Amino acid sequence: MGAFDRFWERDELIKKSIPIDNKLYTKLDKLSKNKYHTSKNQLINACIEYIIETENIKVYKMEEGEIAEQHSLLIRKSLFEGLEKLRDKYNLSIYKLLNIAINNAIEEFEKQFNEVL
Repeated sequence: MGAFDRFWERDELIKKSIPIDNKLYTKLDKLSKNKYHTSKNQLINACIEYIIETENIKVYKMEEGEIAEQHSLLIRKSLFEGLEKLRDKYNLSIYKLLNIAINNAIEEFEKQFNEVL
């Protein structure tokens, strides 16, 4: 692995406003502030990339009373196109796929580090 392999190549960014479950967004905020030296937006792009690679579409249940709020995101064009392919393949909305991607990544983090966010 080379020194720069951890970085993505330049890709056009698409601005999208997508609802994200508040609980998930709060956990991303904690990761961004306390664990990783990166933005929530970059973490979201990583979640999207991972779900595209794995196609691990694991539906989860929102807690009662939980709400989702619109967030303005900059998503790499290639990743958004990947989400669109998953949307067509699994007949799920981009909103649901994005939240599934974030939830899966957070669950994996919590298991790997034995840490609850």
